Order: sequence, then structure tokens, then C-alpha cells
Amino acid sequence: MAEASVGTSIPDLSEWQGKLTATEVQNLKKTVPFIILRVQYGSDYKDVDFANNAALCEKYGLKYGVYSFSQYLSTADAKTEAKDLYSRAPDAAFYVNDYEDQTVTSGTTNSATSAWYTALRAKVPHKRILFYSYASFTNSYAATAMKKYDGYWLAAYTSSQPTVAHDLWQYTDDWYASALSQDVDASVKHSQNTSWFLSSRAISYNKIVTTAKKGYTIWKSLAFTSKNGTTVVGKNYTAKYYYDHYNGSTYYSLYGKNGKWVGYANKSAMSVMSATSYGHQATIEKLGYSLWNNFLWAKAKYSSTALIGKTYTIKYKYTCGNGRVYYSLYDGNTWMGYINANAVSVS
Repeated sequence: MAEASVGTSIPDLSEWQGKLTATEVQNLKKTVPFIILRVQYGSDYKDVDFANNAALCEKYGLKYGVYSFSQYLSTADAKTEAKDLYSRAPDAAFYVNDYEDQTVTSGTTNSATSAWYTALRAKVPHKRILFYSYASFTNSYAATAMKKYDGYWLAAYTSSQPTVAHDLWQYTDDWYASALSQDVDASVKHSQNTSWFLSSRAISYNKIVTTAKKGYTIWKSLAFTSKNGTTVVGKNYTAKYYYDHYNGSTYYSLYGKNGKWVGYANKSAMSVMSATSYGHQATIEKLGYSLWNNFLWAKAKYSSTALIGKTYTIKYKYTCGNGRVYYSLYDGNTWMGYINANAVSVS
């Protein structure tokens, strides 16, 4: 019997292991990091126990990912299978394309496997999508498409860690799960920790960015299927999150001045509004300019009309993507706001 350290093995389960009970799920939660449940065999066959097992996991707080045993025949068929997987398991922590049978009869296997990813990514922009298979099968049929996926779940029933790059290793089909009193397929994490599988792909950022280059597309999804406009130089946003995309680029998730989500934009189009220490005095000399609470121009703190002729300390200087300069003004230790450099004289 294959063995691994208690608490590290991750079982993947289907109707072949039977319908889980509340007790089994509670015991699994104590002994494994998470589980992976089969949802379907192609699109036409739904795993008869998935709904029950997923409901119990959610009730007792056992995290789970899901997989589809893929049987797609074409690119269009692959898209359908991916969408069906999401519709049947919208609350899963992550998703897996288990592709280990060569079933494609129209087009190339790589294009179909790539389309599976793209269709699902449009549904789950923030969740991990993994590819599962044996190394030899992957190399023969899906080597190019697999590179799009967030991670690789490698099947290899060997006694030592495979040298092929992978994030999850299915090392056995006879791990004894004490919580279930039976042998099951089991895997161990390799290059990632538990939180990588269960958390969002988004990396928290929360910085003000300004558009430095025009004409970049603002996308509605990271599948790049629909647009939400293009970038305009000098416009500011809050980049709440960023994503390192499989195409090698980084994308910011942008929010406007009212907290409304705008879309995804390539990092190359943006610059971060970073502070430069300045330490000069500024006297407000021009009417009609505002001192702002933030660089999104959501709410003004003061009007220059009310402060004309008064002198403040410039502690920091900022430059927008359109070249406009803003000063952060202080009256002693009291912050006054951000003002356009054109409104003041500097000494």
C-alpha cells in the first residue's frame, strides 16, 4: 500500500468511491488539506454523487476543487464541456481539465484544449485552472495548450518525485483514506502551497495608477473576448488587483472614482502614481483649482479660491501619465490635499 505523511495527501473522489456522509466529510476535513471532486464524464454524464458531496463540503467547510474527465471531440465541444463544468460547480475553489484520452476528431487537440481553458477562464477570472494528465500523453497531444493553464497536475505512479515540472502530483491509486475506510487516488502538492490552490489568482495591489500610453484595450475579461474601451493618457484608477497572465503580461484590475469596476488593462499602459519627496514651500496663486482627497478626483477637500495667497509645505510630488504634476500640501502636520502644480508658485 502506498503511503504518505498524514495531512499531506489529497484524495480525488467520484461516484466510484460512493456518496459521502456528513461524518466522512468532517473526518476528511481533519486529515487532508482539501479534496478534488469529479463533476462530469464529458458533458453528457454527470457524476451521480457530486451534488451531494459538494453540498456536504460546503456545509462543513471542507475546501474542494473539481475536475471534468474530458471527452471533447472539437474546439466547440471543448468550450461546451468547460462551460458545463462551471455551471455544475460554480462554487469550487479551483478547476481541472482531466484530459487523458485522445478524443478530438475535428481540428487539433491543442486548439481544443486551449479553447477549454479560454471558455472557463471567462467564467472564473479569479480562480486557478489546472491541466491533468500523464507526461507522455501531455507531450504527445497537449504540450502547447497546457502552457496556458495555471498549473499542471501530473499523474505518475512512481516511488520518487517526478522531474517533470508540476504543481500537484497524483502519486498513487491506492492511498488508504482513514476517513473513508477505503483506498483512493491521492496526490501531494509540489511547487505550491495549499493557499495557492484555494485562493484567488488576483494579487492585492491597491495602488493609484495613471495611464501613460493610449490605445491599449481595457478588457471585460482576461479571456480577451470583449472590450470595455481603450486607455486614455493621464486618466487615473485604483489598481485593486493584478494578474500575471499566461501570455507573459501583467494586467491590472482597474476601478474608477466611484469604486466602479472598469476592466483589465495591461500593466505596460500604466504607471504607478509614486511619491517623490520634495520639501518646498508653495503659495496658492490661481483661482479655480481644487485640492483633492485622492487622485481619482472623486471629492475635493478645498477650492484654491478659498486659500488664495496662503503658503503651505509641499512634502511630496507626483507626476501623472499625461505629464501633469501634483503636489501634496501640508499646513504644519495637517494634510491639505493634492493640487495641480500650475495653481501654485514654489519657493
